Amino acid sequence: MINSLGLGGVPQVVYQLLRSLPSDTYELYLYVLKSYFDNETARQQLGDYFRDMGVIVRCPDRDEKKFYVVSQLCHWLKDDRIEIIHTHSYKPNIYGRLAATMMRRSQGLKTVAHYHNFYDNKWAEDDSLVYEQFLAETTDSFLACSCSVAKHAAEKIGLTKQSFEVILNGIDLDRFKIKADRTAIKLSLGIPEEFNIVGIVGRISQQKAQDIFLEAAAKIHQRLPKTLFLIVGAADEPAMLDKMQALSVSLGLQEKVRFLGYRDDIPSIYSIIDILVMPSRWEGFGLVLVEAMAMGLPIVCTGVGGIPEVVISNETALLVATESPGQVADALTRLLEDQALRFKMGQAGKKRAEQFSSHRIGQQVHQKYQQLLSGYKEEKRI
Repeated sequence: MINSLGLGGVPQVVYQLLRSLPSDTYELYLYVLKSYFDNETARQQLGDYFRDMGVIVRCPDRDEKKFYVVSQLCHWLKDDRIEIIHTHSYKPNIYGRLAATMMRRSQGLKTVAHYHNFYDNKWAEDDSLVYEQFLAETTDSFLACSCSVAKHAAEKIGLTKQSFEVILNGIDLDRFKIKADRTAIKLSLGIPEEFNIVGIVGRISQQKAQDIFLEAAAKIHQRLPKTLFLIVGAADEPAMLDKMQALSVSLGLQEKVRFLGYRDDIPSIYSIIDILVMPSRWEGFGLVLVEAMAMGLPIVCTGVGGIPEVVISNETALLVATESPGQVADALTRLLEDQALRFKMGQAGKKRAEQFSSHRIGQQVHQKYQQLLSGYKEEKRI
């Protein structure tokens, strides 16, 4: 169960997870809580990816709030004879387990709650942490995408850290082993061949800190004028995109920054980027980091949350402080002026990325499902 067919990391992780499970063992369903109508083509395409591998995708028949969605989930769980419900991220972890708790007595349903980020702001916004604490008693398995997320969630919910099993996210590594025509791609985007390209990839949001990226870009623009900056990703909301575009103009970067929006050809975009930047304010894992390493890109990123579990400081990435466009600019300058260092870090990144295959995550989750189906249940409460 996911919140939406969104354009961020969680649907991608779930897609890779499902396609990596043994195809002859499970009947697969994807429950989606909410429909969004921006980037409609991209969202439809993502849904088709699931359907094409035989997953039955269900969405509510109308856009309603909590109680209606939970009632629909109860009907789906009953009608589809679900044995394991695996919820991913904030709202699914609550709504899905509310429905599962009502159905588990009649169906013997097993529940897996998967935490992909830090949810402090959301728990505070609607006072929903109390649901997490009560639902923990009827949850069979807790998974987290990093040790950092596991520790944080356990402390907030009132569990031991050992209650969580950490399964680091994975990607389809073969997808990022392409040999693209950099010159042709640059030409298609109107980018001069001689320019170095620095990119940030991810939802335009407070979390991903595109504002810090732009402020750092303004400093780089003064030092190394033959540098172009790409912002790749859809905005969480239109106002955020408008804000970032206005900031780029106010910083005098309108000729040096390109907003590419959501791209379904992301490996091709990585192929023209020389350095990836990820100045996140918080981060549960950072799937983009694995993708960039798989493409052999050096990285400049903050060291928040689960990021240090993904990259290796000074080997695959240069770590900087949050809210520090100056440090981002300094790290970028160092890499832009040292091609040998960029190459060395990129090669180390390729090696590091091999540890994050989607096959691995599929095998780990398969083992967890089999434990649950065989009646295995570990005591998790303190």
